[in-house]
Amino acid sequence: MAALPFLPLYALLEVFIFLALAELVGAFGERLGLPSIVAYLLLGMLLSGFAFGGVIDRAAGIDLFDASSPHASYITLFGDLSVVLLLFAAGLSGGFRGLRAAGLPAVLGAIAGDLIPFAITVLVGVAFFPLPEALLLGVAIAPTSSAVVASLRRSEHVEETPGGQFLIHLAALDDVVALLLLSTVLTILGGQQDVVAITGSVLGSIVAWLVLLVAAVLVIPRLLRIPSLRAAPSMPFLFLFVLVALVTGLGLAAVVGAFIAGLAVAESLVAERTRELTEVLLLFFGALFFVVVGAQFDARFFADLPLVAAALGLALLASVGKLLGVYPFCVQKLGDRSQARATALGMIPRGEIGLVVASLGLAAGLVDREFLVLVVLVSLTTTVAGSLVFRRVSGALRPAAPSPSAAEAAGTP
Repeated sequence: MAALPFLPLYALLEVFIFLALAELVGAFGERLGLPSIVAYLLLGMLLSGFAFGGVIDRAAGIDLFDASSPHASYITLFGDLSVVLLLFAAGLSGGFRGLRAAGLPAVLGAIAGDLIPFAITVLVGVAFFPLPEALLLGVAIAPTSSAVVASLRRSEHVEETPGGQFLIHLAALDDVVALLLLSTVLTILGGQQDVVAITGSVLGSIVAWLVLLVAAVLVIPRLLRIPSLRAAPSMPFLFLFVLVALVTGLGLAAVVGAFIAGLAVAESLVAERTRELTEVLLLFFGALFFVVVGAQFDARFFADLPLVAAALGLALLASVGKLLGVYPFCVQKLGDRSQARATALGMIPRGEIGLVVASLGLAAGLVDREFLVLVVLVSLTTTVAGSLVFRRVSGALRPAAPSPSAAEAAGTP
């Protein structure tokens, strides 16, 4: 096939096609009762080079939708920008006060919500994989996708509810726990199995996260009190990109920096204006991550029935483990069992961190491509199923509208 002479131009063309069709499919999916995330994932799978996108490429004599083409890395970067914006918006919606209010239940829920599915996956995985692969599989399958959670909260309009707030803080802390778990496993697989080395690696990551969080919350709101900085609408996004660069340089995930930036800006005088600007950006770019993930999946693997069966089994184990880990703490925090159940079910989707873990393992030669496909299948399964289930139960998080008679009685002197 012919290759475009200018790769960024190819990437832009593909991105604009994705965005245009995402707007169309998102609206159509809503009419069918599908969560927008599911519609975006299905669109990406349809447009992949392994499905209808490949047909278009062959007919046009180009490799526009080919995931192995040189410009595909640019598409991934655009998708990562979408995730950064989603997590920045999630931090903005609650702020540091919301994270502090979530308190110990959120911390313990995130820890249990990662360690229980990790342990279950490793115990089952060692029967089919060598121990190093089983450990990486546990790390890949344990963490919730904070990008999916952030998008679900927006699409189901539960951002301002107690359950919706607790959900995003759980997911954000879950990311941190997952990264610490990854650091521990990589230290073990790297040959440093002594307790001191592992503890030092984990504590270093915790300290780095806490220092950045505290520094951002103390410094950024004060800087945004300066009239010249407060007057610049783009200034909060400067802090966002600086923090993302810092955490990436420290070896943490970009989403961690984005969420910290959102928490800090939410405590400033420009919080409301920044929320409005971020909503506009997400209106255009919020769907991109999910379309890109779908486009990278080879739908032909659905024909590999043993692999699909393994993925479904792992997805079920991971979901049950997550619910066992987080539900008790949701009940403790929210009090209401129906709200706690809806919040816990919102933690089912897996995603970006699992894909990062699988990609790291593949690049290091610790796993094969089948392992990567298995993780992708689990991510897709839990995201689609989790999104559909959350849509059905999310009403429990929204306050019931008063009946007409109750409203009239309330207005009676």
